[in-house]
Amino acid sequence: MEGYNVNLSVMRKGAWTREEDDLLRRCIETLGEGKWHQVPYKAGLNRCRKSCRLRWLNYLKPNIKRGDFTEDEVDLIVRLHKLLGNRY
Repeated sequence: MEGYNVNLSVMRKGAWTREEDDLLRRCIETLGEGKWHQVPYKAGLNRCRKSCRLRWLNYLKPNIKRGDFTEDEVDLIVRLHKLLGNRY
């Protein structure tokens, strides 16, 4: 990683704090997605770039749909399963 000094012994692991989530959100708003090697450094996080990317994609991204499936979604899943079986 050119230009970034990474000390793996100080990398934080485990649960994310609300403050870390806020730092990550603000950094992604500024840098955009896709520059994950810069995110921990620019955001001031002691997390690895993979951890930042996964946190964003799986929990913090604004367009993540949460909750139960709608009736239309369940119907589509059932119809596709009848058509394809367990092969997908």
